[in-house]
Amino acid sequence: MVLDALGGLYLAYDLLGGKHGPLRTITKSVSFGVMFGIIYGLPLGVWFGLAGLLISGPALSLEMGRREVRSFHPLIEPLGFGLLRAASFGAAGWLAKDAWFGVSFGILSAIGFVAAYIVVGPPSFDTSSRRPRIDKAVLKRAAFRGASIGLAAVIAGAIGREPDTLLYGVEVGLVTGISSGVLVAVAPSIEAWVDDLPDRRLGGFGAILVLIGSLLQTVQYLFPLAGRSAG
Repeated sequence: MVLDALGGLYLAYDLLGGKHGPLRTITKSVSFGVMFGIIYGLPLGVWFGLAGLLISGPALSLEMGRREVRSFHPLIEPLGFGLLRAASFGAAGWLAKDAWFGVSFGILSAIGFVAAYIVVGPPSFDTSSRRPRIDKAVLKRAAFRGASIGLAAVIAGAIGREPDTLLYGVEVGLVTGISSGVLVAVAPSIEAWVDDLPDRRLGGFGAILVLIGSLLQTVQYLFPLAGRSAG
């Protein structure tokens, strides 16, 4: 049903404002979410992958979009996005480890995100260039975020007396640091790619989603018939 609804929205692209409508934002959020989900999920597990897919990716997309609004606050809104990411990390840590680790990791990650925004500043997006760009600011931010989130994982693991705390903290720090640098560097390129997608391609994508959704709805009725035939 969700796929049918989303596919219908893409098919009605022109009715929803075209390039200035919500579908471009959804496409960017999904693109960033998939990238975060893969980078987080492969080394850290499915729960961190879901945190990247559902929270970190859409948050980055919204953060880029909000920077084009004149009322964007350079401190309050980035802090809000950072706290949202920290909450998703805490939930992922809770599900991946236990409640003590999750709560501790969420609180300490929030401190790390706030410290990153105060010391390094909010991420800067060079929308004038379509090519990935890694400069000193990107590297500095990635190193600081990786170190702060990794330290948060080490301290949270020590509080919860988790095994291999240091190794796990180093892994979390490397993953978050690398993902932060890579995704911020390629974000303008992804945004430009989505903005340049032809309208027909979005409509075709919507048709595919509707087809997949319809097939999934059909399958649920085939299983009982298959069970009766086997019986």
